[in-house]
Amino acid sequence: MLKRILICASIAFCIGFAVYLFKLQDDRGSMVKGEGGECGLEGTPVAELKWNREIEEVPGKESLASLREKLLARPSSEAVAEIEGFLRKGKDRKTDLNLKIGKGGKIEGWPTLRVFLLDLLLEIDPGSAARISREILRSETSADEWAIALRNVAKGERLEGNRDYLRTRTEDLITNPEWQAQPSVGYLNAFDVLVYTGATESLPLLSGLIQRKDRHDLAHASFLTMDRLVQRQPIDMLTRLKADRALQQSRPEMTAQQFARADLRDTSQQAIVKSWLLDPSRTSTELQNFAAIYPNNNKLISHNMLTSQERVSGTDLNAHDREVLEVIRDWRTDPAFESRSQYLEVMDRRVSQFVESADGSSR
Repeated sequence: MLKRILICASIAFCIGFAVYLFKLQDDRGSMVKGEGGECGLEGTPVAELKWNREIEEVPGKESLASLREKLLARPSSEAVAEIEGFLRKGKDRKTDLNLKIGKGGKIEGWPTLRVFLLDLLLEIDPGSAARISREILRSETSADEWAIALRNVAKGERLEGNRDYLRTRTEDLITNPEWQAQPSVGYLNAFDVLVYTGATESLPLLSGLIQRKDRHDLAHASFLTMDRLVQRQPIDMLTRLKADRALQQSRPEMTAQQFARADLRDTSQQAIVKSWLLDPSRTSTELQNFAAIYPNNNKLISHNMLTSQERVSGTDLNAHDREVLEVIRDWRTDPAFESRSQYLEVMDRRVSQFVESADGSSR
């Protein structure tokens, strides 16, 4: 009997110790948002921080502004610890706001309290914001949280050491079936991380989404990303686009307009365009669209999480037009371009008008 009691006591002790370890692991666990906005052992109350009890049930801008003021008034280490503690408990509250990106990437609207706190972390301590955001990115919380977390890692760490991490995690966000089915504002803005990292390797992903004619939202976001990557990394991107036959066949006008972004003053870009232009497989649709828009210096000015679009001065555009006009006229006298003479004529006429207009306005 004594032996049996000892055995039972031993088993009870082991079970109790195992539960303790489980609770300890849970307390130090990930920042996943659980069912019903809480996480932890079933039936275990989640202690709320004082400021969490004080804010409204559905916090608006005034409530969040007050919370921001209180947290910024504390030593940064204390504020970070409180925010991290809240995020670890998996709690959340929806706001009456939509995620909004303002000038310079400033966040002006937060759909949930967690998104607001993640955004505030970057202001309080960029290094801690990056560290905590990496923890967020280990689990599927929400596309909006991931978008802000990716921005925090990008701004809180050196790009040289996290470029591949940012690219792959952004691709994970974009390809997440649930988030892709109903893309949020954060989901669509996360594409900017690919531009920020110069992720030319992501062209296959972007190309596939651009070809999704049943999903205009995904195709548009992917096109804008590809277009901005071409402007920033023209040689690499145009080389990859030249090899993407599927995209050229699916979206011939769109790809032709990308080659029209090439700067023919640059010998490398000039060689890529020449090869693309003289390819026997080129269709009249592609050639007409290329000639009609060259030089494609159109810029879409928008507010993005990480990047900005630089405006090109009129002086620089005029200098560009004069020099590329010489290249076009050299091609018109080159026998190799005889089959493309009608398209070169359109390009010559278009660029000549720009040059003449600039000359007239300077008089």
